[in-house]
Amino acid sequence: MLATTPNQRFISTTTRQEIASTGRPTCYFCFRPFSHCLCQDITPFKAHTNILILQHPNERGKYYSTARLLLKSVTNSKLLNGVEFDQSKIINAISNSNPYILYPDITATSCEEIYLNQDSTVIVLDGTWIEARKILKRNPILSNIPKLTFNSTIKSNYLIRKQPKENYLSTIESVGHLLKLNAKSSGQCSKISLYDTLFDTFNQLNQRQVAYFPRMRR
Repeated sequence: MLATTPNQRFISTTTRQEIASTGRPTCYFCFRPFSHCLCQDITPFKAHTNILILQHPNERGKYYSTARLLLKSVTNSKLLNGVEFDQSKIINAISNSNPYILYPDITATSCEEIYLNQDSTVIVLDGTWIEARKILKRNPILSNIPKLTFNSTIKSNYLIRKQPKENYLSTIESVGHLLKLNAKSSGQCSKISLYDTLFDTFNQLNQRQVAYFPRMRR
């Protein structure tokens, strides 16, 4: 079992019975078998803006979910799991900050055109597009929060999960691109090399899973 970090208190508790049911030694943070766990290979860092992940419950147990890797990597990130959240929990998570939602919309501002810092919090919806839309619609507090998006199409490097469309990204890729693209406009270019480690972690996830499932190589 890995040491508990402050971020773990935002994740729904998993019982020992749930973990034991896998029949394999499992990391208590990412819930992957130790043979596929990347947690000890991650060097955590603080991003220039805060990240709040709102994760749909269906994502929680998926082996290819990247939200926990992001949570492990970015020390000023938090995760809440659910569909209809207690609005006070969201309010507390974004209190004393300027919130934004990373979500494509005609009213959205390019993430390259806005200044983000430690007084900002970017909300990321973790789930399929249908699940993300459901979270957005069922939590009225989110409706008036400004949205951020990417100006250009970015192709995902997800090898172990088929994306519905070419420009759909995993959660860790979305945040990685957000941080890298925003670094210049926020005067944080020195952090770009740190943000590249998110993609290194993501690529390791892909490579280990492909090695474990030879059929994926085809």
